[in-house]
Amino acid sequence: MQKITEIFILKMKDPKRAEVVREAARADFLSVDGVEAWKTYVTTAKDRPTLFAEIYEFPDHETAKRVTPTFATRDATKAFLAEIDEIIVGQYFTELTPTGDNK
Repeated sequence: MQKITEIFILKMKDPKRAEVVREAARADFLSVDGVEAWKTYVTTAKDRPTLFAEIYEFPDHETAKRVTPTFATRDATKAFLAEIDEIIVGQYFTELTPTGDNK
């Protein structure tokens, strides 16, 4: 089984407030069995809207499909979801392999 990475590209309502709420949500979600990582990246272009990439890692597809739905049911992560202005994209990813067996 290949590791699954779930990536969301988001616009936040108030990035500073979201930063605080995100950290509480991160600590809570990382306590769930099967969540291996939650990383956050932010765009750097000053002439464009600020976007955030929220990146979650799971050991395999089955775990990701089992755990991901719980995100919206937990109080800390619900609070984080309330800070999102727009979800631009969200999907599961896995590393592309030269043999194409990444499914």
